[in-house]
Amino acid sequence: MINKVGVKVKKVLFIIPTLTQTNGVAAFIVNYLSRFKLNNFEVEVIYNNLRPSQKYIDFFKSKGIRTYALPYVRDVGLKNYKEKIKKFFKEHHDYELIYSNVGYQTYFFYNEAKKYNLKRFAIHAHGTQSSDNALKNILGGFLQAKINKFCNYKLACSKLAGEGLFKSNDFKVINNAIDYNNFKFNNDYRKKLRKNFHIDDEKKIIGFVGRFVVQKNIFFFIELAKRLDSEYKIMMIGTGILKNDFIKKIKEYDIENKFIFIDEISNVNEYYSMFDYFLLPSLFEGLPVVGVEAQANGLPCLFSDTISNECKISENVVYLDRNNVDDWLENIDKMARNNNLKLNDDFNIDIQAKKFEDLLSKIVEE
Repeated sequence: MINKVGVKVKKVLFIIPTLTQTNGVAAFIVNYLSRFKLNNFEVEVIYNNLRPSQKYIDFFKSKGIRTYALPYVRDVGLKNYKEKIKKFFKEHHDYELIYSNVGYQTYFFYNEAKKYNLKRFAIHAHGTQSSDNALKNILGGFLQAKINKFCNYKLACSKLAGEGLFKSNDFKVINNAIDYNNFKFNNDYRKKLRKNFHIDDEKKIIGFVGRFVVQKNIFFFIELAKRLDSEYKIMMIGTGILKNDFIKKIKEYDIENKFIFIDEISNVNEYYSMFDYFLLPSLFEGLPVVGVEAQANGLPCLFSDTISNECKISENVVYLDRNNVDDWLENIDKMARNNNLKLNDDFNIDIQAKKFEDLLSKIVEE
């Protein structure tokens, strides 16, 4: 394809784990592509078809980006999943660059892509380990070692994530940048949402946005809730395989009244203004986008000490031992909102997107 000024457009395939609303990788891709001029790229996206967000589907359509859905591997099994990848590359193999964001699953895509002499392969590390499942983590580590040998370009969301997956310093950090303005505190959102949920302004809301999976250490919130005063409620936005178990557990402890659950939503930026605190007690992370979003909103953020210090873009953040509930309670008690926080530009999408687009241009020209 030739663009309007006679320059050959480079075709790039982005591989994304899912397009669910609370998936940080999907948010990363959408945030960056929303700022791309796309004059010199023809971008296509392939993703695993698990609860795709209509908002994201509509976004890609509005940008003229073609999307392809693979079945979710847990639904069809690994053998059938690999067959679908094989079929895809048989029909689509004219890419100048394949840009993978699916960790060790990249290996399955590479095995098919190499049959068509597709040599430019970039992989982006979004976490410090392959999986929160011990067996998958071992398998993932084995496949990741193979990936590290053939991959031309290694990128990571943080220094911690890059070192964790690539086992070296041979990578470039691309920050999980966002539109700061979209996440600024908005008192109208706060009033509207609190009214909808019948919550007065004196009630303190502790917020969580993410998946109900082992990685996010969600059962920590139960231990916290047992100790919280009645003035606090915990709002958890997201879904996942452990959600039903979580709800069952809080019923056993008779603390249901301390929780509010919201499924995946497209206007999560509005809900941050409803919160008074944001907690992320994860067992491991790369660099969580939600942590950046919460800071942009002015929220006091309490993170587990397993999360990279690179996520701290404001002074309203503390890192705590995820096993010490007392420390979390103490810091909740003394921290407060600051809607006038000064944020650095490291995660400002308007600054970072141009750098990323220039990097991709350089890669496809090599």
